[in-house]
Amino acid sequence: MTGLRSFAVSALAVLMAAGLASAQPPQRITPNFKDADITQVAEAVAAATGKNFIIDPRVRAQVTMLSSTAMTPPAFYEAFLSILQVYGFIAVPAGDVVKILPDANARQFPAVDLPDRVSATSDEIVTQVLDVHNVSAAQLVPMLRPMIAQYGHLAAYPASNILIISDHASNVNRMMRIIQRIDQVMNQDVEIVPLQNASAAEVVRVV
Repeated sequence: MTGLRSFAVSALAVLMAAGLASAQPPQRITPNFKDADITQVAEAVAAATGKNFIIDPRVRAQVTMLSSTAMTPPAFYEAFLSILQVYGFIAVPAGDVVKILPDANARQFPAVDLPDRVSATSDEIVTQVLDVHNVSAAQLVPMLRPMIAQYGHLAAYPASNILIISDHASNVNRMMRIIQRIDQVMNQDVEIVPLQNASAAEVVRVV
């Protein structure tokens, strides 16, 4: 009888431990890379997501990725895909691995050395992850897309309501100011002004 009671207590302890493990919040990452080799970013993504990458030797770039909010591993992977697209690379799933290859149809960027701090007026390529609080990130995409350069990238990750922007640092900073104005508590009056003689992108450049 004592042995049976001991087994029952042990089984209960295992079940309680499993319940506590399942109740733990999901892992979140706040990635910030300055002048980092793209291979280092891939290593961080692999560690966070458990994905296995095979990187083509031609995949070379110095990457700056700034995040103001913690991300889940899937959101981190989406941001990594944005970086690849901006620098002319693609991720191709192949069984248990993901191959990182040059995209022959994408515009290539030289792997230049970036400074320790990227100025808000810089023309260097950066990726910024923005946490949107009061509006839908997905609804902002069609509004902001005309402001993105042809070689840039803009995407929303609805699960975390974040925006991922890859472009020149100067344009990213300009778009961040616009997003902050839009992402206000909805009890404020917001007026949408249709433009008659200019495009939204031209007005943004002036502002």
